[in-house]
Amino acid sequence: MTDKKNKTDKLDNLAACDQLNQLSMAILVHAGNARAHLVASLEALEALTFQDAQAQLADAKKEVVIAHGLQTDTLQMEASGNQIRYSTLFCHAQDTLMTAQSEILIGEHMVRLFQNLAENKIQKNTLESKEG
Repeated sequence: MTDKKNKTDKLDNLAACDQLNQLSMAILVHAGNARAHLVASLEALEALTFQDAQAQLADAKKEVVIAHGLQTDTLQMEASGNQIRYSTLFCHAQDTLMTAQSEILIGEHMVRLFQNLAENKIQKNTLESKEG
Protein backbone atom coordinates (compact mmCIF):
# COMPACT_ATOMS: atom_id res chain seq x y z
CA MET A 1 0.00 0.00 0.00
CA THR A 2 2.80 2.42 0.86
CA ASP A 3 4.61 1.77 -2.45
CA LYS A 4 1.41 2.43 -4.37
CA LYS A 5 0.83 5.68 -2.47
CA ASN A 6 4.44 6.77 -3.03
CA LYS A 7 4.12 6.09 -6.76
CA THR A 8 0.83 8.02 -6.89
CA ASP A 9 2.39 10.93 -4.97
CA LYS A 10 5.38 10.96 -7.34
CA LEU A 11 3.11 10.93 -10.38
CA ASP A 12 0.99 13.72 -8.91
CA ASN A 13 4.15 15.71 -8.20
CA LEU A 14 5.43 15.15 -11.75
CA ALA A 15 2.08 16.25 -13.18
CA ALA A 16 2.12 19.39 -11.02
CA CYS A 17 5.71 20.14 -12.06
CA ASP A 18 4.83 19.66 -15.71
CA GLN A 19 1.77 21.88 -15.37
CA LEU A 20 3.81 24.64 -13.69
CA ASN A 21 6.52 24.34 -16.35
CA GLN A 22 3.94 24.65 -19.14
CA LEU A 23 2.36 27.63 -17.42
CA SER A 24 5.78 29.24 -16.95
CA MET A 25 6.61 28.74 -20.62
CA ALA A 26 3.28 30.27 -21.64
CA ILE A 27 4.02 33.32 -19.48
CA LEU A 28 7.48 33.56 -21.01
CA VAL A 29 6.11 33.35 -24.55
CA HIS A 30 3.56 36.11 -23.99
CA ALA A 31 5.99 38.31 -22.05
CA GLY A 32 8.56 37.76 -24.81
CA ASN A 33 5.98 38.67 -27.44
CA ALA A 34 5.22 41.83 -25.46
CA ARG A 35 8.89 42.79 -25.42
CA ALA A 36 9.18 42.13 -29.17
CA HIS A 37 6.23 44.46 -29.78
CA LEU A 38 7.86 47.04 -27.54
CA VAL A 39 11.08 46.88 -29.56
CA ALA A 40 9.03 47.32 -32.74
CA SER A 41 7.31 50.28 -31.10
CA LEU A 42 10.64 51.90 -30.25
CA GLU A 43 11.87 51.31 -33.80
CA ALA A 44 8.72 52.99 -35.12
CA LEU A 45 9.32 55.82 -32.69
CA GLU A 46 12.86 56.26 -34.02
CA ALA A 47 11.33 56.57 -37.51
CA LEU A 48 8.80 59.07 -36.09
CA THR A 49 5.87 56.89 -37.17
CA PHE A 50 3.80 57.52 -34.08
CA GLN A 51 0.71 55.57 -35.11
CA ASP A 52 2.82 52.45 -35.69
CA ALA A 53 4.55 52.99 -32.36
CA GLN A 54 1.21 53.26 -30.57
CA ALA A 55 -0.18 50.20 -32.37
CA GLN A 56 2.84 48.12 -31.35
CA LEU A 57 2.46 49.30 -27.75
CA ALA A 58 -1.20 48.27 -27.83
CA ASP A 59 -0.19 44.80 -29.03
CA ALA A 60 2.47 44.62 -26.32
CA LYS A 61 -0.10 45.46 -23.67
CA LYS A 62 -2.45 42.73 -24.96
CA GLU A 63 0.34 40.16 -24.59
CA VAL A 64 1.11 41.37 -21.06
CA VAL A 65 -2.54 41.04 -20.08
CA ILE A 66 -2.52 37.39 -21.19
CA ALA A 67 0.73 36.65 -19.35
CA HIS A 68 -0.45 38.46 -16.24
CA GLY A 69 -3.67 36.47 -16.25
CA LEU A 70 -1.72 33.21 -16.31
CA GLN A 71 0.46 34.39 -13.43
CA THR A 72 -2.55 35.55 -11.42
CA ASP A 73 -4.27 32.17 -11.81
CA THR A 74 -1.23 30.49 -10.28
CA LEU A 75 -0.94 32.95 -7.44
CA GLN A 76 -4.65 32.58 -6.66
CA MET A 77 -4.21 28.79 -6.44
CA GLU A 78 -1.50 29.27 -3.86
CA ALA A 79 -3.53 31.87 -1.98
CA SER A 80 -6.40 29.39 -1.75
CA GLY A 81 -4.17 26.84 -0.04
CA ASN A 82 -2.69 24.80 -2.90
CA GLN A 83 1.02 25.02 -2.20
CA ILE A 84 3.03 25.74 -5.37
CA ARG A 85 6.59 24.43 -5.33
CA TYR A 86 9.45 26.83 -5.95
CA SER A 87 10.33 26.89 -9.61
CA THR A 88 13.26 28.74 -11.11
CA LEU A 89 11.43 28.72 -14.43
CA PHE A 90 8.30 30.28 -12.92
CA CYS A 91 10.46 32.86 -11.13
CA HIS A 92 12.15 33.69 -14.45
CA ALA A 93 8.74 33.97 -16.13
CA GLN A 94 7.54 36.40 -13.46
CA ASP A 95 10.74 38.42 -13.78
CA THR A 96 10.39 38.60 -17.56
CA LEU A 97 6.77 39.68 -17.24
CA MET A 98 7.63 42.39 -14.71
CA THR A 99 10.43 43.67 -16.95
CA ALA A 100 8.12 43.78 -19.96
CA GLN A 101 5.52 45.71 -17.98
CA SER A 102 8.13 48.25 -16.85
CA GLU A 103 9.52 48.64 -20.35
CA ILE A 104 6.04 49.16 -21.80
CA LEU A 105 5.31 51.86 -19.23
CA ILE A 106 8.49 53.69 -20.20
CA GLY A 107 7.76 53.12 -23.90
CA GLU A 108 4.31 54.69 -23.53
CA HIS A 109 5.83 57.77 -21.95
CA MET A 110 8.51 57.98 -24.64
CA VAL A 111 5.98 57.81 -27.46
CA ARG A 112 3.91 60.61 -25.88
CA LEU A 113 7.01 62.68 -25.20
CA PHE A 114 8.37 62.37 -28.73
CA GLN A 115 4.95 62.99 -30.24
CA ASN A 116 4.56 66.16 -28.16
CA LEU A 117 8.04 67.32 -29.16
CA ALA A 118 7.28 66.71 -32.84
CA GLU A 119 3.97 68.57 -32.60
CA ASN A 120 5.63 71.48 -30.81
CA LYS A 121 8.33 71.62 -33.49
CA ILE A 122 5.69 71.69 -36.24
CA GLN A 123 3.82 74.47 -34.43
CA LYS A 124 7.04 76.42 -33.95
CA ASN A 125 7.98 76.03 -37.63
CA THR A 126 4.49 77.10 -38.68
CA LEU A 127 4.69 80.21 -36.53
CA GLU A 128 8.17 81.05 -37.81
CA SER A 129 7.09 80.67 -41.43
CA LYS A 130 4.09 82.97 -40.87
CA GLU A 131 6.32 85.56 -39.20
CA GLY A 132 9.09 85.31 -41.74
